[in-house]
Amino acid sequence: MPHKLYALPPAHRRLRWVLLLAALAVVQGLLCAWAGESARRNQTTGLRFAQPLTQAQVEAVYEMPQETAGGISASFWGQTTGTVTAEPTRRAEDVVCIAYCGSADDCLPVLYERGTAPGAVGRQCAVSAGLAQQLFGSAEVTGLSVVYDRERYVVSGVFRAEDAVLLYPGTGGYTCAELRGVSADTPKADAEQWCAAAGLGAPQCIVYGPQRAWLAAVVSCLPQALCVLGGAFLLLRASLRWPPLVRRGVWFAGALALACLLPVALQVLPGWLIPARWSDFSFWERLAEQIRTADHAWQAAVRYWRDIAL
Repeated sequence: MPHKLYALPPAHRRLRWVLLLAALAVVQGLLCAWAGESARRNQTTGLRFAQPLTQAQVEAVYEMPQETAGGISASFWGQTTGTVTAEPTRRAEDVVCIAYCGSADDCLPVLYERGTAPGAVGRQCAVSAGLAQQLFGSAEVTGLSVVYDRERYVVSGVFRAEDAVLLYPGTGGYTCAELRGVSADTPKADAEQWCAAAGLGAPQCIVYGPQRAWLAAVVSCLPQALCVLGGAFLLLRASLRWPPLVRRGVWFAGALALACLLPVALQVLPGWLIPARWSDFSFWERLAEQIRTADHAWQAAVRYWRDIAL
């Protein structure tokens, strides 16, 4: 028999369970917030090209018939480093300058502290809070003007980022594309077919945004899964004290429920996660390598996203 000196009183055991459930609730809330932010920032499938695209290539994409594009729409962007000035003598060096064509929110899905994202045409731009502080010493800069590459832009919004970043409508030099309308089950095949139809060639890498958001949503459900597994374990341990006939009936019902839920679980899994041949064990190794390569390219392209917080 266990020594009663080490046995916790019932009140302490209940307190332990309450604290554990409270900790799981806090973790659940943090994970849900992270998953929501991931869903907001990963709504498109990204393409990264080895060579910059010209404005003529981009215009040819927009003139492509919808049946040829397969219902996919695109926005383009490219990133350089330059100097941004504001009259009379304000100047910011080494600014990350992002030229875009299409939807600014697709090219840079950031949270705006002031104003809104610039439009697809015109001489509007958006600046980061860090750049606004460098040039004007304040975030209240909507309506003011900045100059980049001898062009004047009116600030339409200020977004949350500590680095100095300028977002403006460009005229070429795009190395990235953000696609909407890509199938959730076959994103790689759809993206490559779209590139071939648009005459852009094969991309250097593909950033699977919606798939990232799906994985984040799955991770956010882990505390709930732990609660379900813990409840199942407690029920299983309690059933050991039941009469054999009742215990076997409950176990059989549980096994039958799991067998019925298995097809539903497989249907919920996206097609990109299920290899065409389950015996192809090299699929998982290739998938891990693709995720690692995409992560490296993503971090190199938009390094300042680390400054974005809820």
